[in-house]
Amino acid sequence: MIDQNQNYSDMLIEAGEEISLPTKSYKQKGVDVRETTVDKVLSRQCGKKEGIYFTLSPDGNTTPSTLGDVLANCVKKLIRNCGVESGKVLVVGLGNENVIVDALGSEVVKRIRTGGKTFSLSAISPKVADITGIKSFDIVKAIVEYHKPSLVIAIDTLATSFLHRLGNCYQLTTAGICPGGGVGNPQICLNRSTLSVPVLAIGVPLIISVGSIVGDNRADYSAYMLTPRDVDTLVANSADVIASAINSIAL
Repeated sequence: MIDQNQNYSDMLIEAGEEISLPTKSYKQKGVDVRETTVDKVLSRQCGKKEGIYFTLSPDGNTTPSTLGDVLANCVKKLIRNCGVESGKVLVVGLGNENVIVDALGSEVVKRIRTGGKTFSLSAISPKVADITGIKSFDIVKAIVEYHKPSLVIAIDTLATSFLHRLGNCYQLTTAGICPGGGVGNPQICLNRSTLSVPVLAIGVPLIISVGSIVGDNRADYSAYMLTPRDVDTLVANSADVIASAINSIAL
């Protein structure tokens, strides 16, 4: 059982399964890719922020290198959509490195190769407020104002309502990310509006509530969050894939 006070993020475009959203579906190197655009009108209907969302779903035959290549292509496409062609890129690993399911962001940061040519990468992993007494957003905001990156890439563990997505997809969006939103504990969002620079968010759903599994969202069910038994392996493998995709933009 996972503590619901952890700040698992909410970025999944799951409303797309309930509301008809303009979605392009295609395969890239055998990986299923869904691309969804949410405008102002759709944002009001589905409750998701405006932006472009990608969902990548590999199959059992997809190698990590192939998945990394497809993820890298999506990252580069979204960076172009943000209008960023060069400059500093700040990679932010959100979450709590002391809780394995919430350590995806910090594990990615450990694998980032700083520096670069067209894009110069830097990376931070702010600890959660329970440890530092300072909100992650305040730390990121201060660094952005001092470092002045052209783009922020934020990585975090996501919560999902669908069991088939648990540990089985990658999501990216230009809409930013709201830590804690996936478990009803929303913090200040990291996005273009709050940080004054474009924000690209990347996440993997590794948390699901008992209520979502049994189809009953009563308070006594929804208070309990579950994660896959092999979550340590999932976090390590996902961090490898995400880091390789991000590192590729600096080559």
